[in-house]
Amino acid sequence: MERDDIFRRFHAEACIGCGRCTYACVAAQRYDSFSPRKVAEQGVNGRGGGRVTHLWSCTSCGACSLVCNAGVDFPQLVRGLRSLARRDEVPMTAHHGVLNAVGRLTSSPSLRPRSAGWATPDLQTDPRSRTMLFVGCVPYFDVALRYIRDDLLEIPRSAVRLLNALGVRPRLDPSERCCGHDAYWAGDDALFERLARENWQAARDAGVKEIVAFCPECASAWRDLYPRVIGHTGIRVRTMAEVLAEGIAAGRLDLGTGEGVVTYQDPCRLSKGAGIVEQPRAVLRSLGELRDMPRSGPMSVCCGTSGWADCDHTAKKVQVERLQEAAATGADVLVTACPKCLVHLSCADRHHASELSSRVRIEDMCVRTARRLDRERSSPND
Repeated sequence: MERDDIFRRFHAEACIGCGRCTYACVAAQRYDSFSPRKVAEQGVNGRGGGRVTHLWSCTSCGACSLVCNAGVDFPQLVRGLRSLARRDEVPMTAHHGVLNAVGRLTSSPSLRPRSAGWATPDLQTDPRSRTMLFVGCVPYFDVALRYIRDDLLEIPRSAVRLLNALGVRPRLDPSERCCGHDAYWAGDDALFERLARENWQAARDAGVKEIVAFCPECASAWRDLYPRVIGHTGIRVRTMAEVLAEGIAAGRLDLGTGEGVVTYQDPCRLSKGAGIVEQPRAVLRSLGELRDMPRSGPMSVCCGTSGWADCDHTAKKVQVERLQEAAATGADVLVTACPKCLVHLSCADRHHASELSSRVRIEDMCVRTARRLDRERSSPND
């Protein structure tokens, strides 16, 4: 697909220049020269042959599309332009590109792990289960990002413990490969399609009927993106936020009496992408008092970067501002349901502490919920 075709396919010519998208765009808050409207106008006015400024700065969060009166799909427009741009330029990536290489590494049979080495003996799994916990790249992030968080593997462990409490013994994929989400949004269509087919084939061969993912981006890849390559996958996809909320509502997950005050960072693929807003809040309310930040729900501010691309000092300013908003609620803890939000916000907290007037602990939702479950089970009142 060529540039003019991309502008037509995603209705960029319908842009009326109202500026609503720019107001909602986190990248536009970082760069004066970038806005979704400017990208659309560039194509409409026939200047599409030039290089789009800060093309890799778009986080693809989707806030622009939510407020667009003309129905322009800006994230897909940018994704299409990135696919073309890859012919001539290499995107700037954080951490020396190590994390962006995970997709290629895990698509190679010789480099994939042979077992889920993070699993501990107390976790109940079943290689014949029709429900698979999709772990994705977190084991690789644990290696590369340990200087930011040394507890990332507690996320999949906690997810298994919570599923066990709900009577589910999930299957784990011993080949643990990337879902392809980052490759897709970076415009690397060939890598994304390869990962999509490999993951689906592995699940189909194992007889999997349901995928549960603690990462909203993995869930989005399986639910929204894989059908574009494969068609109907025949596999139900749910997030841990949905599973936990359903378990609590049905009385199958007893977390006792909540304590403390928390606030919540809505992951973009969960809130904007899937409309999953109330379920994680239902989980957190069972753990204590929930105080939302002003920018929350579907229009919650993005954590500042996506796909490990363009994670620069301006992205850190967005993250520091978000941490200040969290502290202003009076909460003790900022909880998120996305491993990347956890990493990005923790990085800002660790390396920009001097810019914060007060600090909050940053925790993953599955980890916090599993800890509460363990505490309730060990209570002498049981």
